[in-house]
Amino acid sequence: MQTLNSPLELGLRTLVVLTVSFPRELDIDRIVLMDYCLLRSEDLGGPPSVLPAIATRGGELGIKRTVLEHGIQVMLRAGLVDVVVSSEGLNYRASEAAAPFLRLVSSPLLDKLRQVAEWAVGDFGDLPTAGIRERIQLIANQWGEQWTDDSDEVGEELTTDEEEAAL
Repeated sequence: MQTLNSPLELGLRTLVVLTVSFPRELDIDRIVLMDYCLLRSEDLGGPPSVLPAIATRGGELGIKRTVLEHGIQVMLRAGLVDVVVSSEGLNYRASEAAAPFLRLVSSPLLDKLRQVAEWAVGDFGDLPTAGIRERIQLIANQWGEQWTDDSDEVGEELTTDEEEAAL
């Protein structure tokens, strides 16, 4: 069974974001971005991140959407998230049962997620989706530099003597 980044975990993170955002409705794109802000808050000028910094964290956005959609489905089936259909498409909102449910769940990680979600919704809640993407992109451009060591450049070719010495 997959425990990290499982539909249940992403569903709970989504539920936290939607509960803090209540009664605001969020579409799937915004939920993906808010989840990213939730996990990478320190990179974005917020409180310490819930997850440790890794060099490939910029790629998380591209792979998260499908699992997050499955997580939302889990929360929908549990009656913790409502779907709101509008002319702009599908949006999601925490149901009336979401906050009482989260109060029943006791976990240090969930407590931390709640705190960081308050910051994320406060900092990003009123920004347009494109504005959130822009802020993430500004920070993402710096990540590669953070993990690059000038003495070991990627793409540097070794001569035959150096290759043999390296073996």
